[in-house]
Amino acid sequence: MAYINSIGTAQAPFSHSQKDILDFMLQMYHMPKEDIDKVTRLYDRSEIETRYSVIEDFSLPKSKWTFIENEQAVSVEKRMKKYFEMAPALCEKAIKRCIPDTADLHKITHLITVSCTGVSAPGLDIQLMQLLHLSPTINRSSINFMGCYAAIHALKQANAICLADQNAQVLIVDIELCTIHFQDDYTMDNVAASLLFGDGVAAVLVSNTKGIYAIENFYSEVAFSGYHDMSWNISSSGFMMTLSGYVPSIIAENIEPMLNNSLQQMGIEKSDIQHWAIHPGGKKIVSEIQKVLTLSQADVAISRAILNDYGNMSSATILYVLKKMQDQITGPNENIYSVAFGPGLTIESMFLKSC
Repeated sequence: MAYINSIGTAQAPFSHSQKDILDFMLQMYHMPKEDIDKVTRLYDRSEIETRYSVIEDFSLPKSKWTFIENEQAVSVEKRMKKYFEMAPALCEKAIKRCIPDTADLHKITHLITVSCTGVSAPGLDIQLMQLLHLSPTINRSSINFMGCYAAIHALKQANAICLADQNAQVLIVDIELCTIHFQDDYTMDNVAASLLFGDGVAAVLVSNTKGIYAIENFYSEVAFSGYHDMSWNISSSGFMMTLSGYVPSIIAENIEPMLNNSLQQMGIEKSDIQHWAIHPGGKKIVSEIQKVLTLSQADVAISRAILNDYGNMSSATILYVLKKMQDQITGPNENIYSVAFGPGLTIESMFLKSC
């Protein structure tokens, strides 16, 4: 059986209050006057207090902006340059919190990097091999552009590797620098993205040695009715998010049958689940899931806390939830049900047990 042995996280260097980000958006967007109150209410009711970014501009007056350009859209080249300037060091910080003993890094047999906010070849995987002096023969793979559920997909791959190789030591490194993809055109999709997303990084070690969580099972479904409601595409001015207002209701319509199908496959009942690790894609997503699945406030407290403190960090977010959930665990064999969502509309779930 494969186990999650440890989780390490790291924050981007600049902490921004939601109020400061709103002030930035009001300066940046040329909003119709009648929309300003509406957007302000959206920010005020977002249940997000703080977000982190590799960009300082969001808390600065317009005269001091250094990344966001006043007269033209930020180029894809400039965005990717920022990504690869910042990502390796942030990943290293999370990895060292996940694996404090440098000697243990040399035992890593497999490296999986996860991101939907930065791509290149050679990529982050090779940069980390050089930075951490990992073996040049290490097995490596990259999961790119899968969105908010990608960390569960990476854990699924790590689990398969460990089941096939008793000696496998799999390091997953998940980094999302969402804020470098800020768009300056005033559309509701861009408002939604600028309201929700922050930057974050997490590292996870998976092996066949007993750890903090035992990996029991996985289950995934695609709700094709939401195919056009959540997407992530590359354009000449950056990565473009589509996030319609229908996403929470589409998830709400599909989450209960998906849960029942997954529980049936896993051979457990809903009443057997003690902990719910839900990806906090946004306030309304958490509320809709809580309502449909009749969960308590305590069941969604960690998801809401992560949303409040960090916003939605895309695929890294669920790893923050699982790390914080360690504080709730009181003993071995407690059941944890984890679920995340992304383009497609994909619903990816995972069943864990505490060790």
